[in-house]
Amino acid sequence: MFENLKKDLRRYHHAEGAGGRRGAWARACVSYGFLAVALYRYGRWTRTIRPRWLALPFRIAYVLLKIPLELLLGIDISLNADIGPGLYIGHFGGIFLHCDAGSNLSVTQDVTIGYKGGGKSDRWPSLGSGVYIGAGAKVIGNIRVGDGVVIGANTVVTKDVPPYMRVVGAAVRMSPLADAPAGPAAARNAATRSSP
Repeated sequence: MFENLKKDLRRYHHAEGAGGRRGAWARACVSYGFLAVALYRYGRWTRTIRPRWLALPFRIAYVLLKIPLELLLGIDISLNADIGPGLYIGHFGGIFLHCDAGSNLSVTQDVTIGYKGGGKSDRWPSLGSGVYIGAGAKVIGNIRVGDGVVIGANTVVTKDVPPYMRVVGAAVRMSPLADAPAGPAAARNAATRSSP
């Protein structure tokens, strides 16, 4: 828990440092996104405590903290979500995260990542490392989003996305990122562009 939390905090410190180094750590520690991430990491940690009866007071504390923070911040991160270190939530409000994700996931306001409604999916999305999700975007269903993907504002993603792609618009259009590394991902991107 603490190693992941330290990496999360470093991302907030880097963002808060733009306003001047003085007090950047304090601003990072009380930012809305970091408070929600810290509570998520704490909740995941309570699941590792053995024997289970020993975890009960910590889980009760988690529930008592989760409800008011969720209402105050508008950020809901499911304990079933398995999110790597470096999680960054840049804004607050309307954020629901229920996914598996690699390191350095960046999320802005009004983002939903989770199941399809109406029992149409049996699993939540799986996101790679270094994924950025813009304001109002929705990533839903049992799909895979590759490493380094940038999902634009108000985009609805319901299909698999290869690594290092930019995804924008309600009707998903993909284009390779300019700084995509050469290798297997580049070959897949070339194959995707040549297919009708």
